[in-house]
Amino acid sequence: MFNFTFRISCVAVALGSGSFAATKRGLAFADSDNTGDIAVADDTQVSWVYDWGSTAPSYLKNTDMTYIPMQWGEDDVDNFMAEVLAQNAKTILGFNEPDLSSQSNIAPMTAASLWMQYIQPLRAHDVRLGSPAVSNALSGIPWLSQFFGNCTKCTFDFIPIHWYGDGLDNFKDYVESFHGKFSSPMWVTEFASTSSNVKEVEDFCTDAIAYLDGQDWIEGYAWFALYRQESGSYYNLLDINGWPNTLGDIYLHGTN
Repeated sequence: MFNFTFRISCVAVALGSGSFAATKRGLAFADSDNTGDIAVADDTQVSWVYDWGSTAPSYLKNTDMTYIPMQWGEDDVDNFMAEVLAQNAKTILGFNEPDLSSQSNIAPMTAASLWMQYIQPLRAHDVRLGSPAVSNALSGIPWLSQFFGNCTKCTFDFIPIHWYGDGLDNFKDYVESFHGKFSSPMWVTEFASTSSNVKEVEDFCTDAIAYLDGQDWIEGYAWFALYRQESGSYYNLLDINGWPNTLGDIYLHGTN
């Protein structure tokens, strides 16, 4: 039905040097008002970053983190390959939550056609391809199954997934059931605890990154998100001044 290419050994090359577990950890960061905040993640367990865009932002020039380009939706997809090759990127991410009308909102058949025309050719340039990243809403897995069914000549190196919820067991159950269904290497490119209890969020993060580091079929993961504290939010890695809070210290420096 679909073809996955397993090249797990390429992860260290694609994401940078260091231990395998350390190279897994990344960041979702797209704060245009506080671009300097990314500096707190330099020389930590984090080795890569993405911002849902296709071109590396200038604020990454003074860091040692690898930028991972993403083709977010249909707009400008015809320029994506040129942008990836111009920055010598070795790994890309596909459409962002195309199963949701509030996100990239692309029909599976349309996404498959765009993929074959504009993204699949990157494989000839030794670029690793992450499939579209669906949400963990009920629409996610059916959308991805339809996409694969329409993209029978596509090849993928890994599947990115997203998860927001409460409880480590629920997180593990979702990740493992996803892996069981599609039998592919995976990246968890957005995840966070939605608990309203700060300690629960901190404990979840500690346990989740230990779990993710321990699975060889999970190549990368990115907590949502490296943002400053906002009213009513508990998943932010930074305080109101842009410094790591307790959760930020756990994610940037913890377990390894």
